[in-house]
Amino acid sequence: MLKKGSLLLLSLLLLCAGIWIVGADKVFNEFSRFPVWVIAVVLTMFAINLAVVSFRLNLLLKYFYFNMPYSTTFKASLQGHFTSLFFISLFGQVAGRQMVLRKYGTPPVFIAFLTAIERVVLFVVSGVFCLLGTTWILDSSEITGFLRKISFTQMFLVAIMSFVASLWYGRSKLETRLLTGILSKHSSIRFLNVFGISFAAQSLVLSAFVIAAMSLSTDISFWNLLAAAAITSFAASLPISVNGWGIREIAAIYAFGNVGIPPSSALAISILVGLCSTAVVLTGWPMVLNEKLDKADQAEKVRQAMNRFPVEKTATWGLVAAANILIFFQLHLPLHGGVINLNLADPFAILALASVITHSFYTRQLPRWVIPRFNLLLFVIGILLLIAFLVGVQVTGVTQWALAGRIFGWLVLVGYLSVGILSISYLGRLGIWRSIETLTATAVVVILFHAVMRWLVFSGWVDSTGMTLNFEGFSGNRNAFAFQLLICSVLLLAYTSGSGIDGKRVNFGQISISRNVFIAAVHGVILAGLVFTGSRAGMLTGLIILFASGISGFVNRRMMLRSVIYGFFLCMTFVWLLPWFSQLLIGGTHNQFGGTHNQFAVPSTISHEMSNIERWETIFRGFDMWRESPWFGGGLGVFVETSTQWFEEPIIIHSTPVWILAEFGLFGIGVMLTILLWMIIAIMKTRVIESGNRAVLMLLAVFLIFGLVHEIFYQRIFWLALGICLALPFRDIPQKALLGEPKS
Repeated sequence: MLKKGSLLLLSLLLLCAGIWIVGADKVFNEFSRFPVWVIAVVLTMFAINLAVVSFRLNLLLKYFYFNMPYSTTFKASLQGHFTSLFFISLFGQVAGRQMVLRKYGTPPVFIAFLTAIERVVLFVVSGVFCLLGTTWILDSSEITGFLRKISFTQMFLVAIMSFVASLWYGRSKLETRLLTGILSKHSSIRFLNVFGISFAAQSLVLSAFVIAAMSLSTDISFWNLLAAAAITSFAASLPISVNGWGIREIAAIYAFGNVGIPPSSALAISILVGLCSTAVVLTGWPMVLNEKLDKADQAEKVRQAMNRFPVEKTATWGLVAAANILIFFQLHLPLHGGVINLNLADPFAILALASVITHSFYTRQLPRWVIPRFNLLLFVIGILLLIAFLVGVQVTGVTQWALAGRIFGWLVLVGYLSVGILSISYLGRLGIWRSIETLTATAVVVILFHAVMRWLVFSGWVDSTGMTLNFEGFSGNRNAFAFQLLICSVLLLAYTSGSGIDGKRVNFGQISISRNVFIAAVHGVILAGLVFTGSRAGMLTGLIILFASGISGFVNRRMMLRSVIYGFFLCMTFVWLLPWFSQLLIGGTHNQFGGTHNQFAVPSTISHEMSNIERWETIFRGFDMWRESPWFGGGLGVFVETSTQWFEEPIIIHSTPVWILAEFGLFGIGVMLTILLWMIIAIMKTRVIESGNRAVLMLLAVFLIFGLVHEIFYQRIFWLALGICLALPFRDIPQKALLGEPKS
């Protein structure tokens, strides 16, 4: 209900903002100008679109040996669209489709996987349309500069390299089998079919926008209207609103305004399209209730299909791998009232949450965890956030940072916990290890890629456009990247200690090395990356964790010592050897771009004094806020909203415990400390020798130490790692390794 309420409210706020900017009377006047035939044509376009996307779902099901009649998949698609009217589209599609397909035995994780495929294809198709549209409307140099600034090309390249590195690290029999099928000519033709159908569906949506726009502005060229429609449609497809409402209207004012259409007309066009798409779904929804369309023997056919192909394991592998790789890639979306941090793994976390909730609803069993009553603890945290949000509303009203960033953001974090549930339930314990391998492989690729790129920029052989001053990966903040590396370090240390890998070897073509040496080298790269960030909190936390875990015997001391040595030599290579080699070749750092690039040396500089002053100022101000409201705090989001009184821009409190104390009060921090103690005591009562239990204690230590000087409660990788360590399989799924032995 929190997800539904927060997204509905966000969509309504954006929609109302658009109407307020333009003027309600102008919008209604423009809306009344639409001829009846235009409304009829737009309705027809969306009815055909519904039929086309249902055919795409039917085709995808057949590709995985689920030969269902079109009438069944049409009802499933219709129910998915109907549920998406009330929830975020990703969640609604999974839950709605499962309502229809569950009677045939299709698992929720498989429905989530198909939805992910459709969304990725839609993102690519609509993204290409949007890119062409923006290039047509705006200057191409602006588009090129924007793409280089956000490093989309680099992100795509590094994500592919990370996937390949993960498979090289230690692929399983299942992964080998799946990749053989994916790379086949037959699968390529199938992917092209899905892209072709998605292209046709998206063309229908764009046609609806263009027809509506032409009826109001006949003097605007067709190509200009098509370009504006492409931008608007792409914005509406992003999973950050309910059925596109709000985002679509704001985007329409901008896009159609750039081709000469008044804001009132643009808003009317967008509202007409939204209403017509909704009307088609509402009109067709009664068909879902018609049980006569179902075939009695279809359930048995689906069960036979599941015996022919491991759909559950395949679906889980796709969702888990995507979440583990893309969690390192962060985008920052500026909106009125603040900035929303969007992680490329968020859609897959939401799909994982939808799969787990749907499974729990129909099987009537809650997720299981190593820590007793962990579901209750998560629920208590959600209630605590809601109470603080309501307190904050009384002070500053509804703020974007509190609503979208914290209330809805909490459910996204639970989605990352759900990734661990899927992994252990359908892939077994070896699936957990593959998750750790994928995380660490991605971290290593990101570190080496940025280290090499910064060296090339330093040498003057590559332009510095898009290169950040700090070594921060794709996280947008070096402290956030340092925290990601610390989590990867903890997981690698905990799960390789006593794991029985002595004597095993890793083969890279004709080269074979000890797996112990290889893992130590991987951990050494992570430690070197931690130093490259220049994050004092990250380096200090890393030293404390290494020292404490080594003294306590939590980790393999020999492997840890080796990794420190390897990390030292890697640091020396990029800090001293390669820069010396570059200066030897070019005679200094002056280069063909007409400037020096000393500031792009691999390691980041330590933060300056102004950063320290700002950090301590937020902490002192946080204590002041707590003293004003000691019991229940100032309210969620109040500090960010009022921080412009003391700082040049909105800023958060740079300390997790102080943030909780300031905005939740003694009541809130008391609840959080109780939850923390419950977790520690529960872990200590179990076998600490278990890798997952050791990892949890180390994760909590990293969280507590690093969080003293940074706000890290909403760092997604912490919750992903926690889910990996704490999750237990659902009771109705065999508790054994289903992924297959690693091929290394």
